[in-house]
Amino acid sequence: MKKEQIAAFVLSGLGAFTAWLVTDFTKLGLIATGFFIGLVPALLFTESIQQITDSKSLKTVEKILFPVVVALIGFEVKFKSIVSAPASVWIFLILMVTLVVVFAWLISKRKPIGGFLGIGSAICGNSAVAALGSLCPKRVKEAGIAIGVINILSIAAIVILPLLADLFNLNEAQSGFLAGAGVQAMALALATGKMMGPDAEMWASITKITRVALLSPALLLSFQLMKTDMTGRAKLEVPVYIWIFLGTALLANSGIIPTHILKTIKWVNEWIFASVMVAVGLQLTRQSMATSGRDALFFGIAIWFFQIAIILLFLKIGNILGN
Repeated sequence: MKKEQIAAFVLSGLGAFTAWLVTDFTKLGLIATGFFIGLVPALLFTESIQQITDSKSLKTVEKILFPVVVALIGFEVKFKSIVSAPASVWIFLILMVTLVVVFAWLISKRKPIGGFLGIGSAICGNSAVAALGSLCPKRVKEAGIAIGVINILSIAAIVILPLLADLFNLNEAQSGFLAGAGVQAMALALATGKMMGPDAEMWASITKITRVALLSPALLLSFQLMKTDMTGRAKLEVPVYIWIFLGTALLANSGIIPTHILKTIKWVNEWIFASVMVAVGLQLTRQSMATSGRDALFFGIAIWFFQIAIILLFLKIGNILGN
């Protein structure tokens, strides 16, 4: 392991410990505090951090630890709650993905940036943009700009969505659905759910993983909208950690594992998750944030507002997942 990678792991661990020290002050919880512990130094002391480690090494921390986080969250899933949810929840997610992709394409006046922002907002942020980018190798610039915009909106979401959940009197299940359906980056979607309670975290996880599973049909829709730009090939596969997540969820609901062990797993996972969020925050430098153009940022905000609006309408008008 290179010294930059070792430094990245050490910084992430120290950041998580610092988050634990100040979490009573921030009132955001360990996970979200960890994100801002990473973000603030990244924005203020970019050059100093780059002398210690680099973005590639920090990304390695995220790639190694985040699948562990998702897999261990499976131990917190309650099948009874999921089975009791109406079928309209899952139908809505399919409809939402379709509407967001089409709305993004139309509001951008059928420009390629709209295709990238649409699939990134509808599915899973950077990964979805990268998948579409592999089909459009001549649109690397637009893909990069879309990733910058999505990063900005994901940061905004971790602050705004808990406020909206309070404003609209959403319960934990509804708050988690809002986070899972309305935050682009998967790590931040789960972190936002975590801020709002254990049931919110569970629903954020399930909802977000459902969105990830819709990547292939979303790419097919984007293909139809952007077919003049499609010249490459994309390899589509379900991440291994999602299968592990399903396995741990089945194991947790089997009743085999004692409650005290499940609590220990949850505690360990919080610390791992906090370390991941520190690494995510440290990657967001001033330069990476500045890559988003003004028009793209406007399109991104409009798309996200549209997405949040239809989610809230769905939850409130139908009282979906309500008590």
